[in-house]
Amino acid sequence: MNPFVGATERELSRAVSDWASGKGVAERIPAAENEGALPRDLIAELGRLGVLGMTIPEADGGLGASSVAFALVLEELSAAWPSLAVGVAVNSGIVAGSIVRHGTAEQRKRWLPKLMDGAGLGAFALTEATSGSDAASLRVTARRDGGGWRIGGQKQFITNARYAPLAIVLARVGEFDAERTSAGITAFIVPLDAPGVSVGPPERKLGLRASDTSALILEDARVGGDAMLGEAGKGFAIAMSGLDGGRIGIAAQSVGIARRALELARAYSKERKQFGRPIADFEGLRFKLAKADSDLEAARLLALRAAWFRDRGRPFTREAAMAKLYASEMAQRATHAAVQILGGNGYMRDYAVERYARDGRATTIYEGTSEIQRIVIARSLLAA
Repeated sequence: MNPFVGATERELSRAVSDWASGKGVAERIPAAENEGALPRDLIAELGRLGVLGMTIPEADGGLGASSVAFALVLEELSAAWPSLAVGVAVNSGIVAGSIVRHGTAEQRKRWLPKLMDGAGLGAFALTEATSGSDAASLRVTARRDGGGWRIGGQKQFITNARYAPLAIVLARVGEFDAERTSAGITAFIVPLDAPGVSVGPPERKLGLRASDTSALILEDARVGGDAMLGEAGKGFAIAMSGLDGGRIGIAAQSVGIARRALELARAYSKERKQFGRPIADFEGLRFKLAKADSDLEAARLLALRAAWFRDRGRPFTREAAMAKLYASEMAQRATHAAVQILGGNGYMRDYAVERYARDGRATTIYEGTSEIQRIVIARSLLAA
């Protein structure tokens, strides 16, 4: 019995689990990972199922599901296909969530349907070549141009860039101030068909290969006067708020990745025989599985606790950081244990555990490294 999960959340996660296991999704993963692209028809199907709009309020055409439900759904998608889960997390978590919280009625009406219909997946453009963990030092600029804005510069490592109908772009209005680096940072909703916007070549990644990661190039890109999301100079707070929610999503992804890798390892250990008996009979392996499963359950509870806090309007920055830190590092241990249990086969692409180990590696890096999470947690503890 999970104290954070109700019947509705269980039903939604079960429906997504059934879809992922019963629609031939698994058979399509190897080709898509080799190609480096998510199948457009699967994205469209997630739109029809309502998954892409589950975090959007019913008044805006979405399902209005809880953060707990979304975390459970991301776990199921990650257990099935981490690359797909990442795209959904960015679209329906950070991008949709930011527009729901900070968008005008006109912006919500115009842009939220494009994040729900399955025609693409929204992008969140914060990172630059010289501003990763130090996000406030970004150098992309925005300046007034008549009734609109001109945005110039380049964003790096942008998830969904190739599929995105729109991106939330963080840009600086005014001069860079080394004493107040976040001053002037403003959020803009930028349609990717706007003049001056282009997408760079896809990055060649260790894992999550079907999830597009590309540069977003803004060459004096022109957007309208209604493109600003929230207030001028308040964009950094919007970005950090979005990342808080996104960290719950990464914790849930980490749980799904670790869960599936351990399921595969456990099944293999019962079938694989050495020295005349299944390797599951050996105490060393049993202890490894017991430790990994205990860590997995703890990580899930941390993720759901942070989501539960968010649903109740309580501060959850520290809880989200704790969940991401613990769950992402747990996923490293669990996937590596799975590879070890499969031995030589675990290193081969014929067995999925090597992909889960590669895919899980990113969870300690994106949306704030483990080191950044420790800074966030310590700051919160020492401010009390």
